Amino acid sequence: MFKRIAEAINKSFRQETLAERGERMAPAALYGAIAATVFVLVSSIINVIFFSNMHLTINWISLITHWIEFGTALVLAGAIVGWFTEDYMGIVGGGVVLTILLLVGNLIASLIGGGSASLTVQSFITAVPLVGVAILLAGAIRIAINRHLHIKQQETPEVRRKLFVQLTIIVFLVGLIPGVFSLFGKTSEYTIRALNDSLQNFATDPLIEWRFPYSKVPALKDHFGMDYTLYPRTSVIEADALDITIRFEDGYTVTCLVPTTSGDAILLQVCNEGPRIVSP
Repeated sequence: MFKRIAEAINKSFRQETLAERGERMAPAALYGAIAATVFVLVSSIINVIFFSNMHLTINWISLITHWIEFGTALVLAGAIVGWFTEDYMGIVGGGVVLTILLLVGNLIASLIGGGSASLTVQSFITAVPLVGVAILLAGAIRIAINRHLHIKQQETPEVRRKLFVQLTIIVFLVGLIPGVFSLFGKTSEYTIRALNDSLQNFATDPLIEWRFPYSKVPALKDHFGMDYTLYPRTSVIEADALDITIRFEDGYTVTCLVPTTSGDAILLQVCNEGPRIVSP
């Protein structure tokens, strides 16, 4: 069996030169970069726009970091999908690589953030259905490659230009649509609104003395009533929770682990000063 696999790999390497493969790899990498850029931009700003009354803000450092991560992943995936001579090998191989890249990225984020063992195991479990999604994405990349090559064969420059614009718009939509799905669901929206209510109504809130672990954020009480912005994101510490950073106008910053299952009764146990949560 291993001999057959080795022969198949060797045959695949000898099918085309690198220059011939590059005719597919370069445009695939470019379209992957475009889709990643659109996705990161949309997913980073859509909640700030739709929930403008919730004191949300854009974390530009995080945006750039995610753009580099997603961009690199899709550029590599596009290049790998384009490397294979046969369409089916590009789709399957590219899909597997995409799944591995997503899994490794999630694990790294979990380890850096001090994620729990259960969340790490969950990353492996969720990778199984991601294989199908990744193969679909690899198929879309391969379709874009074939379309690109078809357009290049058109003799009229005006026709080529028009078709390239149409293809670019389609790639734009491929990044836009999943970015739109980053819009907060009702559970996340209610959680953030509850935190906002606690910060805005602190003077009349009978539970304000118990809502935050003040021993870990001793200066928080002195900042109640001051203007602030929120930066929420899915927690890498715990499932069914948000990491929400509260940045006050004087620069004082607090980050809390906020369970999305608590509803209006927010009583937080994990908060620390700084822009990221520290594992308890």
